[in-house]
Amino acid sequence: MPDVNTMVYVFGEGKTDIGGSDAPELPTKGVVPILVHALCDKPRQMRVKRESVAFLEGKGLWQKVRCAKRRAFYGKARAAVFVVDSEGNAALCKRKCDQVRKGRDAALPDFAMAVGIAHPCIEAWLLTDVAAITGCLNPAKTPAIPEKPEELPAPCDDRKNNPKAMLRQIAGRAISTNDKDRIATAMDLSSLRQPCPLGFAPFADEVEKRIRPLFQEPCSPA
Repeated sequence: MPDVNTMVYVFGEGKTDIGGSDAPELPTKGVVPILVHALCDKPRQMRVKRESVAFLEGKGLWQKVRCAKRRAFYGKARAAVFVVDSEGNAALCKRKCDQVRKGRDAALPDFAMAVGIAHPCIEAWLLTDVAAITGCLNPAKTPAIPEKPEELPAPCDDRKNNPKAMLRQIAGRAISTNDKDRIATAMDLSSLRQPCPLGFAPFADEVEKRIRPLFQEPCSPA
């Protein structure tokens, strides 16, 4: 078991978002843990513990965020991260952003937590770096990626034209979670903020403001 003061609880919706293991480990699996690690300048001591949003208490999204924050705190983690997909339009993304921030601020004000909404889904964040996509998926030709992937429809709204479908089309095959992990690991994060201003940019700001400083100073003993 790693020193709990190096551990970040990561809450999300599925294996692509947070990875498959619920045991504390290095942040090398799951798009969100990989990106959080990179946004924090890849501290060697960081470990993540993953938990599914589906199993959190609370009927509303903000209540689930509040529950997540408490679970991380009482689990003696150093911080928490909470990300879900918007699965809808820009207005729904904003409403969900308001909800996760409400939940973050509803309890334990001194405990660090970063929240975010992937709009319309986490795969939109993976459609911003041509070099990373090409190097990891080996497509037959250099892919054309959308300038604003957040403007693509959600998978529930259009099964053929959405970020997940576009990744499959680029690769010419089904995309595994390992493929997505490799893209996230290879990405230049400076290329992500401008094309993803609704979801990634504010989430990155949260991580850099609330989580990264915790790993820029010596960790206190447990």
